[in-house]
Amino acid sequence: MTLTLPPQATQVGLAVDVVAFAIHQDILHCLLIERAALPHAQTWALPGGFVYVGEELHEAALRELRDETGVELEPRHLEQFYTFGAIGRDPRGRIVSVAHLAVLPHGTVRVMGGATTLHADWFAAHTPPPLAFDHATILERAIKRLQLRLEYANLALEFLPETFTLPELQSVHEAILNKTLDKRNFRKRLLSQAIMMPSGERRSGVGRPAQLYRRAKKARAGLL
Repeated sequence: MTLTLPPQATQVGLAVDVVAFAIHQDILHCLLIERAALPHAQTWALPGGFVYVGEELHEAALRELRDETGVELEPRHLEQFYTFGAIGRDPRGRIVSVAHLAVLPHGTVRVMGGATTLHADWFAAHTPPPLAFDHATILERAIKRLQLRLEYANLALEFLPETFTLPELQSVHEAILNKTLDKRNFRKRLLSQAIMMPSGERRSGVGRPAQLYRRAKKARAGLL
């Protein structure tokens, strides 16, 4: 069967962009690349690129993240969160981008850049540098999505190691929300949600050893 397109149909390019988050020194960071090619050469941007024929969208997102930043670790969470397709968003033509939100593992993730990028680095997500294309809008929407996921899911746990303290979990929430939270109200709300459980261990340090927690068995946000 031959598919016949209507006369008004135009060729549209399909791309993915990846907003990869991690928390360093209690600050929410996003991973950016410095573009090597036109348009917007030598400008910071989100990792991303065109989807190959026969390639799933999440596969394209993982490939672009790996190839453009040098990150070899699998995200602890990956989800599509919005499609950007405004006319004129890319000077090369009509290009629709499916944006993905990713959470990278706890701790420092080394980045090197890729063959098509000049450099890759972490930036404070709430105060990024000027970005290419409509990537500032994509980043802003990704942060709002991340903040929303704190309210109805347990995505904050994906930023932490397997065991963590309540102050560490509160620091994750504060980094994502970009504000200070009341300690008593935060702990009361989190402990009532049954998304974590005591690990039976304590972390030694100055003063009283801190109780360590781990995520409950059904509390994994997972890959979407």
